[in-house]
Amino acid sequence: MEAHALYKLLEKYRQGSCSPEELELLERWYASLGKDRPDSLLEEGSEAARLLTDRKLQELRTAVTRESRVLPFRKRVLRWAAVVSGLILLAGSAAYYFKPASRQNELVRDHRIPAPHSRHITLPDGSLAVLQAGSRLEYPSAFSGRIREVTLTGEAYFDIRPDAARSFVIHSGSLRTTVLGTAFNIRAYEGSPEITVSVTRGKVKVETEQEGRLLAVLTPDQQVVYNNMEATAIRQPLAADSAIQWLRKDMVFENLPFAVVAQAIGNRYHVNIRFESEELANCPIRASFNGTEPLETVLSVVCGIRNASYTIEDDNNVLITGKGCQQPNNTAK
Repeated sequence: MEAHALYKLLEKYRQGSCSPEELELLERWYASLGKDRPDSLLEEGSEAARLLTDRKLQELRTAVTRESRVLPFRKRVLRWAAVVSGLILLAGSAAYYFKPASRQNELVRDHRIPAPHSRHITLPDGSLAVLQAGSRLEYPSAFSGRIREVTLTGEAYFDIRPDAARSFVIHSGSLRTTVLGTAFNIRAYEGSPEITVSVTRGKVKVETEQEGRLLAVLTPDQQVVYNNMEATAIRQPLAADSAIQWLRKDMVFENLPFAVVAQAIGNRYHVNIRFESEELANCPIRASFNGTEPLETVLSVVCGIRNASYTIEDDNNVLITGKGCQQPNNTAK
């Protein structure tokens, strides 16, 4: 984001006049800074601090402390607003201090999955991620350079599209997992004493995030469990399917009304599904999926059961049409 645009947004935020779209833009910008958030602007001895008089620096610190009682995100934004304002007044421009790194120029997508739903996500390179309920995945709008990187908090299943020229890296707490093309599950909830990586297909390399210490190179039906407290890892065999049973949890339907099935599918794939007729919406559906299929496959199966058809009107809306039903015995597995 350009410095002048950022400053205008921050000023609007302080005045309480931001639109919902502007608030979302500000939150995405702040999240995109990651570890490069320049908190050193308020530290003694930093380049910015040297430009500030002792009196002005104290004023900024006082302003930040005063705003610390508000909600977490508002606290962070107001803190930055105070800092930016002070630097603009004294240095004449914020561009020097807010010159982003190349990866910050890319829009960061931040998916946070509320309980109790899982979510199917197609990443910019066509790879698949299915997020467990309550999990979070951050990734750029487009992968650039020689590494495809995402950050996971919680649990997710990945099926990575092969690309020999660009490895795929998942940052999850204290671990870094690197792959070229494979399918695997990572369980790394914030505050959990353990991080688990389980491979269903291909090969992955698991290292510690900070030291880069190699913990294991895993092949199918292998798992590594890392203890955060002791910084130790145990490599062990397992039936990999057991690690991904959660994928199927919301995708097994036993004679449920089509409308209920459509709601579950909509939650998983983040789409809104509506019916042309109430009769069709009430038809029972019996079907099961492994939880990794693309949306089009799932829709084709459930619609085929009732001789219905579907239309994807845009990225978020699906219309299902058909005549309804009389016989509830059609099944698919």
